[in-house]
Amino acid sequence: MTAVALADAKAHLRITFAADDAYITGLVEAAEDYVESVGVAFATPIQPAVRHAVLLIVSHFYSNREAVTAEAVNAMPFGVNALLQPFREQSL
Repeated sequence: MTAVALADAKAHLRITFAADDAYITGLVEAAEDYVESVGVAFATPIQPAVRHAVLLIVSHFYSNREAVTAEAVNAMPFGVNALLQPFREQSL
């Protein structure tokens, strides 16, 4: 299931070249897996806040490609959690 199309992810990243298409597709898949792993189900049509969270995660992953850097560690943007929280499935 793809909630975010490659073209939409590239537009969000402001990328016009095709060299990173396969990489970006993988990032979209990883971002969608992350969203599902925190208990958010994708509705049809996709909720705008959930779609935007996927795009933010893709952008974060694209900008932070290394597991370890000499710079400060970048955490997942707070906005992702704020966007996803209302859609998380609650269990008792």
